[in-house]
Amino acid sequence: MADNIIASEVHNAQGLIIKYFTVQAAKVATRGQAATFSGAGIVEDAEAVTEDGIGIFLQSAVAGAKVPVALWGNGICKALVGTNGATRGAPAVWESDGLTDATQGGGTVKQFLAGQFLESGTVGELVALNMAMAGWGVSA
Repeated sequence: MADNIIASEVHNAQGLIIKYFTVQAAKVATRGQAATFSGAGIVEDAEAVTEDGIGIFLQSAVAGAKVPVALWGNGICKALVGTNGATRGAPAVWESDGLTDATQGGGTVKQFLAGQFLESGTVGELVALNMAMAGWGVSA
């Protein structure tokens, strides 16, 4: 039976839709990093922009633990900034250690835009991300 996302969602004051998932065996969930499916109701850190992310981890967790994920499409949450930094107003994509500015247009490689940065930041910082701006694009 398919996991019922609607029945187990939680809404919070920031307009986020939050769903709890189990972290994949031998994997981790990192607060502020993009989450991707690894199996039915199982998640792990997204490491490549071409992965199909589902949202942002709101807490860090280890394998087998339940972890809250803010699903794309609603609200504002804190996102972990990756190596290449974040610029206020820029669209965001994820890399192996967090989210960074997206370079858009002209290419053929699919990338998922995680949202729009509402604050600038450097690697390791948590900055505001508008999740309502999420969508698909192609790289430059």
